[in-house]
Amino acid sequence: MKRAAFFVAGVAFGVYLAKQIETNPKAKRMLNQAGDKVKTFANAVVVGYKEQEAKAEPKTGSKKK
Repeated sequence: MKRAAFFVAGVAFGVYLAKQIETNPKAKRMLNQAGDKVKTFANAVVVGYKEQEAKAEPKTGSKKK
């Protein structure tokens, strides 16, 4: 029952925030800026992961028998 109450409270709070963001241009701008920062961070993580993955891959030219 406690989980359901928290879920309902979270949904209500989300609806409230969505309304505030729609009506307030400053909040909308801040949300867009935060989204851009998250995308930049996520892209940096992907690049770093791919670099580490490339270092960990064995070289294809030296096969052991």
